[in-house]
Amino acid sequence: MNKIATLLITALLSVLSVSAYAQQPAAKKAPAATSSDPIVQMREEEAAVRRTHNAKVSALRKERAAEMQPMIDAAVKRDTAKGMDPLVAQRDARSKARAATKKEFDAKVNASRAERDAAIADIRRKHGR
Repeated sequence: MNKIATLLITALLSVLSVSAYAQQPAAKKAPAATSSDPIVQMREEEAAVRRTHNAKVSALRKERAAEMQPMIDAAVKRDTAKGMDPLVAQRDARSKARAATKKEFDAKVNASRAERDAAIADIRRKHGR
């Protein structure tokens, strides 16, 4: 009985140690060397332009949320004082604040999108696509 228990404990510990090893974070990959293939280079440049655009849009979203928050807070405070349900007041206030900031936000996003599209067109023209 002791031999079986010892074997079971040993097997259990070995399985647990292997599963713990498997859960360690993967080793960092070395950065890929730049390719000499023109198509790969073009796609890397396009990806860099897209990353820049996504960062700009993300910043615009945060800026819009920061602009909307005081509007939402004031409307919720005012509507709950009138007896409206706080969740309904917040939903309505968020909707109205979003509508109030939509035109300006869309203009900024469309400008960033136009910059991105122009940069990608230039990259494709440079690479003969």
